[in-house]
Amino acid sequence: MEVSEAVSAKHFRITTTGVAVLCLVYVAVAIAVAPKTYFAMLTEYTLQKYSLPIPLFALFGMAGVAVFSRPLSPLTFILEKLRDRGKGALMIVGMFLLGAAAFSTLKHVTPVYVPFFADPFLAKFDAAIHFGDPWKVAHAVFPQPLEPALFVLYGPVWFVQMVGIVLAAAFTKDHALRARYLFSFILVAIVLGSLVRIIGSSAGPIFFQRIAGSDRFADLMSVLGTTDSGKGMIATSDYLYTSYAQDRTVFGTGIAAMPSLHVAVALLNAQFLSRFGRTLRYWGYFYFSAIMFGSVYFGWHYAVDGYLAIVVTIILWWYSGRLVEN
Repeated sequence: MEVSEAVSAKHFRITTTGVAVLCLVYVAVAIAVAPKTYFAMLTEYTLQKYSLPIPLFALFGMAGVAVFSRPLSPLTFILEKLRDRGKGALMIVGMFLLGAAAFSTLKHVTPVYVPFFADPFLAKFDAAIHFGDPWKVAHAVFPQPLEPALFVLYGPVWFVQMVGIVLAAAFTKDHALRARYLFSFILVAIVLGSLVRIIGSSAGPIFFQRIAGSDRFADLMSVLGTTDSGKGMIATSDYLYTSYAQDRTVFGTGIAAMPSLHVAVALLNAQFLSRFGRTLRYWGYFYFSAIMFGSVYFGWHYAVDGYLAIVVTIILWWYSGRLVEN
């Protein structure tokens, strides 16, 4: 038993080191490619935008867990959690901030080196395998009164869930699950967010007319323009396109369709949450489904962007599990 635990601990240390090394290599690549953009992202975007929400999410999250886990002494629970995982969680948050700046940097500058070229092919391929444009099916089957809820799930809830689950992984006592999630997270950023993105450089239906110079998705834009939620998405696309066209480093900067990182991270989070019981598993996969559907409904992605993200994320989650368990 003692030997088994030692071997397990040894492999966990190797996996954790691998996460840190991968993150630092990822950051180094971003700095080498666009140093000015990276440090602008880190100081003006990542640190400023995340510096307040992360401590607040951590505090309210631990308070909520404490009330349910130890209702008679929630403060003691919080203090014990900070003592046991405070330093480790702080390191993980630091890695997350550095990595987020690197991801945003590479997302912003990739079109400079690899211009958008795949949109016409992806649009035709998407329509061919679905016997028509998927966005039309999405709008036909989804009740319009529920559109504001889908808008909230795709927007504000996305930020809360992404940061919240990184914090949950940072504070969990399950060392193997933490290592698996963080390793999968950085692999998703590198493999899908950088490598596959270069191979399928594209902007998505909502940018099609501005990038590809075609009115193929004019009907989608007209439909989106009839609702407040759709107008909000169009306004966001205008904001992102302006930052792209003017090469401005702003919050949320960068345009990318293939593959869908929204779908990949939502699925990864669902797989993580499924380890904490039925309720969280249901929520995780419900939210993943909403993100997949919303990405097509609002025109941010071709459906195939999400399909590829799903396949690769499942493989990366499985691979990370093998590394941790072995």
